Amino acid sequence: MAKAISPVLALFMVAPVYAAAQAPSAQTKGAETFDAGQAWQEFEDQFRLFYAYAQRSDIDVDAQLARSKALAVQAPDRDIFRKTLHQTALTFSDPHFIVGPFDETDYSIIPTGSDIATRYAGGRFHVADVRAGSAADKAGIRPGWQIVSADGIAMNVAAIRPYGQLLPEPTDRQRNYGAMLAVSGLRNQPRTLVFEVDGKSRTISLPASYDLGKSISAGPLLETDRNGDIGIIRINNALGNNDLIPAFDQAVAGLSDTRAMIIDLRNTPSGGNTEVARSIIGHFVTDTRSYQIHEIPSLEREFTVPRRFIEQVKPRNPQYQGPLVVLGGRWTGSMGEGLVIGLDAAAGAYTISSDMADLLGALSNINLEKSGARMDLGTETLFHVNGTPREDYIADMPLESADRDASGSDPAMRSALEYLGRELDGS
Repeated sequence: MAKAISPVLALFMVAPVYAAAQAPSAQTKGAETFDAGQAWQEFEDQFRLFYAYAQRSDIDVDAQLARSKALAVQAPDRDIFRKTLHQTALTFSDPHFIVGPFDETDYSIIPTGSDIATRYAGGRFHVADVRAGSAADKAGIRPGWQIVSADGIAMNVAAIRPYGQLLPEPTDRQRNYGAMLAVSGLRNQPRTLVFEVDGKSRTISLPASYDLGKSISAGPLLETDRNGDIGIIRINNALGNNDLIPAFDQAVAGLSDTRAMIIDLRNTPSGGNTEVARSIIGHFVTDTRSYQIHEIPSLEREFTVPRRFIEQVKPRNPQYQGPLVVLGGRWTGSMGEGLVIGLDAAAGAYTISSDMADLLGALSNINLEKSGARMDLGTETLFHVNGTPREDYIADMPLESADRDASGSDPAMRSALEYLGRELDGS
């Protein structure tokens, strides 16, 4: 029987950068007889009970599971079976839904292991954004460039390779998700991408996309800066590190003499936990405020009794009373997304963001004992307090790209400084 972490406990889990580092289970190497049929049934039962986003309007879930089952039950061993489950998860275009353990034939986990966001339209693939400070950014890759190939494979083929034989007719969303995986490359391996820019071909070689994440992990939890009377706090993918709580306290105290503040969440692809998120929001509220709504579909599926609750935050010192702007983007993931909508809902922050990473729901981990695989998936649906699903949230100032624009400048920070300049001039 599969062992699932309680969905409620999952609220306090760190999101998927750590899942991406799953180590192979001893069971995957065991000598016991492997029954692919039983292993599939275990996977499907757990998926249908716990995955909060199992009912989808963009894909035929039952048809996809049927295609996957037809291949999975023929798997001669756990490794091939696990690969089929992994590819099945990818078809849902949800970075929170992954199946490991992983090996070097798997693609990098996005958004943590990515530095280029893609956009598919009209049969072509283009760069939608470039992660600030990444190798792709330093190589001069910019939004708007057409992506021709990834590692020698034409993009129309490269974009469906991550799915193996499971997607005979991919949707545009699935093509784009596959393209994101393709340009991110295989795990811990360098990449060569070909672009068309102003009618000319450009070939650019890039290191493994995880290299940036490793350097960020070795650096400070956050950085502070000032622009005149405006304080700036940028969080460096540390929302799952409880040491960020006192570090953020100190940052707010150090900027207490400023008149306005920007919280930059564009570098939080791996999500985090609610303790850290609540501690951050607490600096910007003066009384108990609601910041996020949760639903747990598995309880209604199993017991016919729905569970829906509102998470709240209490004030925390030091308090900050000036205007607040929050920045998000395609590398704002999971708890980072929750913090954007939470600061909007509870603190009245002005939000500036492109589409965010769309990591669906609150993460849980399930060990699949019959195959030795581990499944990470969203077991709760999450909403803004106004009822908007987190993945459908649109910022007060929506942007096409948040990290870099076509000229290589920082569009979100520029917009934030201009907005706060107007606010302060009018105060």
